[in-house]
Amino acid sequence: MHRPRLQLFRLEGEAYKCVNRWGDPDDPPMVTNETPSSELRLEDDRLRLGDPETQECLLEHQEEHAGRLGERAGRLASEQRVRDLETELADCKERRSGGH
Repeated sequence: MHRPRLQLFRLEGEAYKCVNRWGDPDDPPMVTNETPSSELRLEDDRLRLGDPETQECLLEHQEEHAGRLGERAGRLASEQRVRDLETELADCKERRSGGH
């Protein structure tokens, strides 16, 4: 007997009913939860929680952390560029005033 890698059951009354099987070719790799509106998806052998309207998955901790680090690096680079431009502007003003 073939057993799928992952099965989802929902309690209905006093018994659990299988609502979807992942790993079967005929079943899509997701299950929608009516309340709140969310989906469980199997992606790259990982179970992910997603929004069915936007089709986006919630970020895992590592993904969220990497995103924050990327944003911080971008902000620091922008701040350094502003400082460099301010220094360049000050140098230009000094050369200009020194020439007159």
